[in-house]
Amino acid sequence: MHIFKTLGRWGIALFMLWSTAYGSVYNLPENGDDVVGSNRVAALQAGDTLSAFARRNGIGYYEVLDANPGLDPIHLSTGSQLFVRNQFILPNAPREGIVINLAELRLYYYPANSHTVMVYPVGIGRIGWQTPTGQLRVIQKKQDPDWRVPPTVAADMAKRGIILPEVIPAGPDNPLGAYMMRLSNYTYLIHGTNRPEGVGRRTSAGCIRMYPENVEQLFKAVPVGTKVTIVNQPFKAGWLNGQLYFEAHSPLREQRAEYAGNYDSLWESAINTAIMGKTTQVDWKKVHVLGKKQTGVPQVVSVSASSTVEHKDA
Repeated sequence: MHIFKTLGRWGIALFMLWSTAYGSVYNLPENGDDVVGSNRVAALQAGDTLSAFARRNGIGYYEVLDANPGLDPIHLSTGSQLFVRNQFILPNAPREGIVINLAELRLYYYPANSHTVMVYPVGIGRIGWQTPTGQLRVIQKKQDPDWRVPPTVAADMAKRGIILPEVIPAGPDNPLGAYMMRLSNYTYLIHGTNRPEGVGRRTSAGCIRMYPENVEQLFKAVPVGTKVTIVNQPFKAGWLNGQLYFEAHSPLREQRAEYAGNYDSLWESAINTAIMGKTTQVDWKKVHVLGKKQTGVPQVVSVSASSTVEHKDA
């Protein structure tokens, strides 16, 4: 694939503190830059499903598809090398507490006084059960929670012929998994799951789902009272070593309907915000191409670090 020819340019192995198969912790750039991590490739193992490959590599289901155009998720070939997206432009939000970017199905946690960021894939609310944006806080943490089935969820499942009990106790059949954090919008949770294949997709009733091993790490790190910022940013821009990067994700379906495929104003706004007060010239043709491809892979879009600032009206 053409995507591998430029891996060397994308795979800037900076700022990584440590990583596991299930999540990564990165040092934040000392100079205030915005890009962390490094991309890589990984091989499909015998018997792999796309969900199993994604989980082993600490990414989401659709991330694999977006970063590997043309990949057939049904007919996978053992030994095939797939591009693993592990470089990120940090969302345009305060680097404090938890930041969830719905469009990229990803959670960022900035532990206090650590100058690091923990990065995880998540599942979010499906169509009609959207996860809300805004400022929230973690108000409760519970290990091995029971699930008190919300009436709206019970009614929705009943329409499908599935009758749920009022309470599902902790255990392997509990959709909340082993760890739960309740948000200040009381009906929304960050939790594990007994169906990890739903991570990296829109499959929940509005809650934030995480791989079981990820939510355990986050649960142990996050204190009650932690700020939670939920944003929806399909297009991000930021700086690394004097170069401007641009990262494009597929907008959520509701946003696709709203903009009818014309996202120029969204990516122009993201880039103009990033270059405010900086000196650079933007390759807008490349921005347009990347904005249409929506692979989620950050790429350099600045032409010259010494030319005059060029803004484009959003």
